[in-house]
Amino acid sequence: MVDVVVGRGVEVEAFDADADLMDRIDVAFRGEGSGVAELTWGQQSMLLTMDRERSWLPMGGHQPVAPGTTVADLVDELRYSLERYQSFRTRLRHDDRPLQEVHADGILVVEVYESADPSGFAAEVEHAYRTAEPDLAADWPLRAAIVCRDGRPERLVVIMPHLVTDAIGAGVMVAEAGARVATPVTGPQPLELAAWQRSPSGERQSAAAVRHWERHLPSVAVLSPVLTPRPQQYPKARFTSRSMAAALPVVAARTGVDPATILSTAFMMAVGQVTATDQVAVRHLVGNRFRSGLAEVVTPLAQLGLCVADVASPLQEALGRVARASLAAHKHAYYDPLRLAELIARTGTDVTRTVCYNDRRVQRAPAPDTTTADGVFEWVGASTGPTEPLFLHIDDEPGALVLTVDVDTAFLSLTDAETVARTMESIVVAGRG
Repeated sequence: MVDVVVGRGVEVEAFDADADLMDRIDVAFRGEGSGVAELTWGQQSMLLTMDRERSWLPMGGHQPVAPGTTVADLVDELRYSLERYQSFRTRLRHDDRPLQEVHADGILVVEVYESADPSGFAAEVEHAYRTAEPDLAADWPLRAAIVCRDGRPERLVVIMPHLVTDAIGAGVMVAEAGARVATPVTGPQPLELAAWQRSPSGERQSAAAVRHWERHLPSVAVLSPVLTPRPQQYPKARFTSRSMAAALPVVAARTGVDPATILSTAFMMAVGQVTATDQVAVRHLVGNRFRSGLAEVVTPLAQLGLCVADVASPLQEALGRVARASLAAHKHAYYDPLRLAELIARTGTDVTRTVCYNDRRVQRAPAPDTTTADGVFEWVGASTGPTEPLFLHIDDEPGALVLTVDVDTAFLSLTDAETVARTMESIVVAGRG
């Protein structure tokens, strides 16, 4: 039995494995920038989501280590990220409201293990890290372990809360750490970003966004929890569609509409058909990295934008309406979430009872394929906690689109969730003409 310890003595769920604790390394770091500030809008949005979903929303995992890499190399890589990015040195501070406190220096404790099965043991460490909720006010947000075989590092485990960054920011961090980029970070760090958001320019941006929501809230049809939840109330499904991936570029060429708009339109039409609603409201997860200076910032930036459109029409007509509504939603998805919460409380429109959509594709060119076979739908587990009535994420892999579907069965049935995915596929495939 091995007790995993991370941060400053934070006990993590114990686990059994054929492994020995070889070392505990104190990784001392010192970076530029420190201080206390309001949370950024992205941090505040993430904190609200963590509270609603009753999860610290861990991200990361375990990965193989390149041959020849030493423990010292991995320690230097971790130190690099801690020193370069303020978000890795940030703890929450609770006064009358949550604040961010960036520290200039500190020590991260990294565990080094020896195992005959590095991959299997690293998976156990990852599970332990994910299931033990950290104290975000006392612990460093980064958890890391190195797993060796015969003294040579084979796996690196790194877990952090989404409060540190989003998926794109994590990609920036990994790329820069691998290349050991020495030039200053691109764009504002969290303290600077928080200051801009409280400036007159930031206040104007937020106010305009909240006005967008205010204009559309009266027309939002929310879902009601009319079903008896299943014992597993928040199941997760995976839908893999080669035919939708093959049809998408054909539809784009025929209609002159970009693939992102085609997919979001098909999703909104599918939701409209399942819920018998003509005017559909969808909250789009918007990365906000198209904004000036924010493309490579390592901090959470994604927020939900409100897209409302009448989709009770043929695809070609619906595409134009959704394109205009989606543009407005993306423009107005950068705001102070506490101001939006005040608006929602005042109007009484609970937008958390609308569906959510997240296009995470990396825009790979699809492999040539003319298949029209139906996609494969399978239930694959459960969400970590309460989720939206329906949250659909789109990823791509060679030759296929992959839809991850999270559903709250108090709002929509398992059949409803599957029907949304399959209807979305049929709309795109039929759009080939």
